[in-house]
Amino acid sequence: MFDTRTVVLNKRAKASSEEVKMSPTATPIVTPSSPQSIEGAKGVGVLSPVSIASGVAKKSVSTADGFNTAWTHIVQSVTNRASHGDANLITVDLAPGESAQEFSTRLRMLLLVMNRADSSGGSISATVSPSFKDDTYPAMLALVKGFESSGASDGWKPDGPRSIRMGNAKHLFVSVDMPVADRSPSPNTLIEIVAAHRISSEWYDQRVSPRASSAGLTTVMFGVPNAPGSEYANSIFKRERTKNLSGRPGGIHFSRQLNWSATAAV
Repeated sequence: MFDTRTVVLNKRAKASSEEVKMSPTATPIVTPSSPQSIEGAKGVGVLSPVSIASGVAKKSVSTADGFNTAWTHIVQSVTNRASHGDANLITVDLAPGESAQEFSTRLRMLLLVMNRADSSGGSISATVSPSFKDDTYPAMLALVKGFESSGASDGWKPDGPRSIRMGNAKHLFVSVDMPVADRSPSPNTLIEIVAAHRISSEWYDQRVSPRASSAGLTTVMFGVPNAPGSEYANSIFKRERTKNLSGRPGGIHFSRQLNWSATAAV
C-alpha cells in the first residue's frame, strides 16, 4: 500500500454549484446538479477517447510547448502495453514554474474513458505528487471539472480513498506529504510522477517502486532539470532522467532544449 492517512473523494449529485471543501480528515469533491451520463450526453457533452485526444492536440500545438509530441508517445506506450509487454519510463523536462496539469488531466480522462470497458482485469493508473495541497488536490479537482465540462459528471464515481473509477478503469492519487491507505492492486497501465524533481529517490524506491512492476507499465515523470538546492540532487527525476539520457532500454526523454524530440529511446 502507498500510505496511511485518509482523505476521501466524494461526489454528491444534488449540489447547486461545484465546490471543494478541505478538512484534516476529509476532502469531498462535489459536482454540480443534473449530471449527465457519459452515454446519454448531448452535443459537446459526448465524451470519447477521440474527443479527449483532439482537445490535447489543439491546445498543445498552439502553445508551442511540445507536449503534443510527448502526448503521442505516452498514449502509444499505454495503448500498446498488451502487445509489447515491456515497461517504459518516460521523463519530460519542464521549465521553472511550468505546469503540465492540463496535459495530465486530459491524459487521466483518456485512460479512464478508453479503459472503462476493459475486460482483461481492469486498468489501474496512478498520479504521485509531492504535496497534497499544492499538487494532488488541484489535480483531483481538475479531473472532476474535466468530466463535468465534458458532460460526463455521472460517468465516474469515488472508489476508495482518493481514487476515481469509471467502469473497469480506476485512477489513484498519491501524496508524499499526506499519504492515504489504499489496498487497490498495483497500477498496471500508467504511473505519473508530478514534480518529480521534488520527490526523493529514496522515498520513491520505498513507496512506489515495489508497486511498479506490472508488465507493460508506463511510468512518466515530469520535472524541472537542474532545479536549485539539494532537493533536485537527490530526486528521482534527476536519477531517471540521467539514465534515460544515457540510453537505457525502454527509456525516453523529452526536452525543450532538444526541440522536444524523443531521445535515448531504445
